[in-house]
This record gives sequence, C-alpha cells and structure tokens, in this order.
Amino acid sequence: MATEPLDKLTTDLKDLGELPITSSKHSSLRVTHRAERSFYTVVVHVITRRFRNFMGRPKKQQPKGSIQLKPHKIILRTCTVSERRVEDIYVYDIKPRNIKGNDFDKRIYYFCGGGWQSPPSGQHWQLAAKLARQMPRTTISIVSYPLAPNNAAPVAFPMLMKLYRTLLQQSVDEGHRLVFAGDSSGANVVLSLVLEALREDETNATIASQPQTNHPVAIMLISPSTDLTRSNPDIERRAPFDPILTPDFVKSTAKAWCGDWDPTDRRVSPLNADIGLLAKRRIRCHGITGGYDILGPDAVLLRDRLEEESVGGEWLEWDKQMHCFVLTWPYGLHEAREGVGWMVDVLKKD
Repeated sequence: MATEPLDKLTTDLKDLGELPITSSKHSSLRVTHRAERSFYTVVVHVITRRFRNFMGRPKKQQPKGSIQLKPHKIILRTCTVSERRVEDIYVYDIKPRNIKGNDFDKRIYYFCGGGWQSPPSGQHWQLAAKLARQMPRTTISIVSYPLAPNNAAPVAFPMLMKLYRTLLQQSVDEGHRLVFAGDSSGANVVLSLVLEALREDETNATIASQPQTNHPVAIMLISPSTDLTRSNPDIERRAPFDPILTPDFVKSTAKAWCGDWDPTDRRVSPLNADIGLLAKRRIRCHGITGGYDILGPDAVLLRDRLEEESVGGEWLEWDKQMHCFVLTWPYGLHEAREGVGWMVDVLKKD
C-alpha cells in the first residue's frame, strides 16, 4: 500500500495526451466517449484513494421526513434560493439574481446523491447554481427527499410518488416542460419514480381506458446506481481503481435504502423495470459514466437496455474518471468542467 501512490501515478501519467473526443451513434442513443485525463485529476485520484474509506460517509442519521436545507452560501452571490413545500417535501428553487418573476418555460428537479443518507453537499448546490446560470428560462429545483435509514424506500418511495404526481400536475398548470435529474443514489430515485409512474399509468389506462397522464420530457442520470443487489462481478474487478467508492460501502448504502424490500424490486433496482416505457412515452434518457466508478458497469447495462428499447438520449462515457466526477468542477478539474458543459448543452435541447 505504501508504494501504491507512486506506482499508480507513474502508470496514470501515461494517460496524458490519449484519445481526443470520439463520438459514435448507437441506434437511438448518441454516446460520446472521452479518454484523456489531466495531470491534476491523476493527482486527485491518487490522494483521494488513500481516504476513500472515510469520504462521503454519512455523518449522522437524518430524522423522519423531508429535512429543511440551508443553501450553500457561495451560490447566494449569484443566485436566489426560494424554499417551498410540496406534499410535505421541501423543494428549493434556484434562479440567477438577474432573473425576476417566473419567466421560465422549463424546470429541472434535481435529486442529489449521498448514499440515500446524506443531504446535498456544497458541490451539489454549486452544480445546481451553475446550471441555473447557464440555462436561460430554466429553474433548477433541489428536492430534499426523505433519507435512510429512518426513511428507507418502503416509507419514502410512496411519499415521493405522491410528490412526483403533484409536480407533474403543476407543470401542466404552469405550462412548462419538466426534466428530472440526479446523481448516484439521487439518479436511482429519479429513474425509479419515472418508471414506476409510467408502469402505473400503463396499467390504469389498460384497465379504465383512460388517457396517459403528463410525463417529463427527459431524465438526466449522473453515475446512476441501477442495481441494488450489487451482484455485478465487475464491482470487485474495478474496486482497486475507484478513488472514492468501495464494494462494502455501496452494499451498505443499498441495504439502508432497501429496508425490508427485496433488492431486486424494480422500485429500488430500476434495471429490473420496464425500460421500454420510456420509449413509448418518448422520454429521453441521458447519462454520464466514469470508467473508474465501481457502479459504472451497472450504469452501462442500463444504457445497453435503453439502446435495445430504442430510448432516445445522449450519454457521456469518460474513461478513468471517478464516481460523479462532474461534481468536482468547483475545484478546477478539467474533465469535470467539460462534463458539466456537456450536460448543459444536452439539457438545453430538451
């Protein structure tokens, strides 16, 4: 272990100057592949790998229900943050200070990651504020969804389904387009909610011959957690390279969220849901994956399923990047800044 950082750095330096951007068309999905890695990122990976058994771990158990959040003070320099409650869930609307009133036609609801147990970090607030500043006529809304273990999926999911339905109706009433986005565990929640709602709609329409209800135009998934069985053998194979996640940690967070639900349940493992419903309702599904992320292989399985079902969308696959690497953009990492730029460009189209 003592020689790992130096040996790893020597190996990783070979990455510099590798392949530029390469893009390919995979049926309904457009996948952009990048392979270059900066020296700064290599160093960050070497350092964080030494502390990965401590980074990102929940500091304490959160209480039952949605918790009230305190926006990161740095974003208040350029944005305003308004708090509201929807179905007993706190929601935080972020807008640039130069935007007055409700002059917008799209809202992005963002579910932050944190192993289903931690509230949004400063990096989450800064990412949301950056999206708000760079996307005209768009409001970014952070959702403070109930957190495990006091709000495991059997408790939280029904609450979130009720919230989801209300947000859809509000988008109809207000006349704006809706996008749901999230990273890691938040991406899991977003995808699970959308797919379960579509399944319910499909069942109700079949039984009662009722028209389909409203739905979002797109989903954006950053390093999504898609299979809570954690049974993919590539998790262990990739573990030596992941700078921040370990197999034991991702298994523990999955267990905390599942509660007494089976980890194969489609509501916690959306990889087992009917992915084709997204294509049927023409909901685009975008995503970002990193090559050193132990959850990346399951995310790629999801991407393959999306392609098989002819779901539209754009994906960014970046070799040798860590879990949720775009969240590191405030620290000046080149790949993170490029990733956020890609994300903005894609979301502007929806």
